[in-house]
Amino acid sequence: MRVLHIIHHLDSGGAEKLLVDIAEEMKNTGLKVEVLVLSNDGDIYSEKLKSLDVPVHFSPVNIVYHPLQLFVIKKILKNNFDIVHTHLYAPQLYIAIVKGFLNVQTVYITTEHNTYNRRRDKRVFKYLDSWMYKKFTKIIAISEGTKNELNNYLPYTSKTTTVISNGIRLEQYIDAKPLKREELVKKINENDKLIIMIAAMREQKDHETLIRASNLLPENYHILFVGEGDRLKKVTDYAKKYGNNNIHFLGRRLDVPSILKTCDIFVLSSKWEGFGLVAVEAMAAGLPVIVSNVPGLREVVDGVGNFFEVGDEKELAQQILNTENETIDKHEANSLRNEKCLSYSIENTVSEYLQIYLEAINKPENFKIML
Repeated sequence: MRVLHIIHHLDSGGAEKLLVDIAEEMKNTGLKVEVLVLSNDGDIYSEKLKSLDVPVHFSPVNIVYHPLQLFVIKKILKNNFDIVHTHLYAPQLYIAIVKGFLNVQTVYITTEHNTYNRRRDKRVFKYLDSWMYKKFTKIIAISEGTKNELNNYLPYTSKTTTVISNGIRLEQYIDAKPLKREELVKKINENDKLIIMIAAMREQKDHETLIRASNLLPENYHILFVGEGDRLKKVTDYAKKYGNNNIHFLGRRLDVPSILKTCDIFVLSSKWEGFGLVAVEAMAAGLPVIVSNVPGLREVVDGVGNFFEVGDEKELAQQILNTENETIDKHEANSLRNEKCLSYSIENTVSEYLQIYLEAINKPENFKIML
């Protein structure tokens, strides 16, 4: 089976990391996997894929939203892939357009990675999305929340949408070795607490709420942000104006498992989230997890983590302080988190993906162009 994954970037986002892990696991199962990337901006994962002998094709256009991408995609699709699997909006749209001009027996599948996007607030995009999603044999939602939001937006998609949870390589986080705490915060005392948030600097992630919460915490609590993005300067400026002196920006890091093992508490303050892969990583590393109470993210952490309402820094600060007074002992808490994590292994995720692929390929009617 030949599979082509298409994504816009290979930067530090959750969808990008998931794609790399999926490609590696699919390669391990014997599939012939290739990846088409629309832009090399911010690339951190292509070398990993190449080291796994997964061919990576970078579009020469190098601008995600550019009409010439249609010709790039059309050319590579002539290589007779059994499955073409898109991730995120630009690849979804381009495939929907291009597939009508190809006479190849290929199954088109897409993964829906989020519960919300701004297109859903504008009626004109609803018509476009309604046309676009009909071009895919199967839509994979990464959580029940993601599926429900898509089906509410476009009810007909309920017939083609299935939920496959994201997965991680659990052992990378369970067995990771911690760093020296001084490598993360230069001046740190033995009783200091390290709160970690790993997220791209985007509006969705709402770093500002955690920054405001810093003023409601004792002086021995440090907040560490890992990640970069378009809003990095805005977030750092906001921290200088509204945060305390114990906020640290670590930038882009490739040693996330070790960083998680070094910290004491994980926070994710997203305004919306399709899944929240990094929350699973934090649980696997053994950290108490505190997340915003939003669909997608809520189901991932339910039963093993704590929640606060979006934008409520007072509730977030209280939840952080409450981790010191958990009603169950830390060993039991870790056992619960580890048990929850087992359902989010990359092996499980890819196994379910392959089942979808096989079902789709074995139905000849799926090769017809859907109008």
